[in-house]
Amino acid sequence: SGGQKADYPNPIAIPVNGGWRYNYGNQFYVQLVSQYLTDTSPTEFDDETVQVIMDEALKYEGFPYVFGGASPTTSFDCSGLIQWVYDKAGISLPRVAQDQYDATQEISMEEAQAGDLIFFHSTYNAGTYVTHVAIYLEGNRFYHAGDPIGYGDLSSRYWQDHLIGARRVIHN
Repeated sequence: SGGQKADYPNPIAIPVNGGWRYNYGNQFYVQLVSQYLTDTSPTEFDDETVQVIMDEALKYEGFPYVFGGASPTTSFDCSGLIQWVYDKAGISLPRVAQDQYDATQEISMEEAQAGDLIFFHSTYNAGTYVTHVAIYLEGNRFYHAGDPIGYGDLSSRYWQDHLIGARRVIHN
């Protein structure tokens, strides 16, 4: 025990324990600090954001895959396309697939919504685990910088064998 009733204005302590204060510091430190932090939990994109992303992505349908490409003038590789089209929706992502994977939060394929990203391994010898990224759409459809840039089918054996899973972009 060692506690005593104190008269101090701690808006968190009062509903939690009736305002009791203890002699060994503030047991509400985490709650007090966290009220000032921004929520970074991932939420799915609204339809308008997905539309902006896909409107931009579809401009490049049929363009060739170009390793290292990151703009319409050079064409795109997979992560260059993702970075470019998400940027047009006001969402900043790193440049390479492994870094995009690291900057997003894991979700299950059942939770995946249009606009989430799906990642693949061993699609070429990249020296990293993650080697390919695509925009998840719905069902088994995704959009990516294949050769050419366009739609992909997640039910194909190749993509199933290389699938890591879905991840959600953290945005506010």
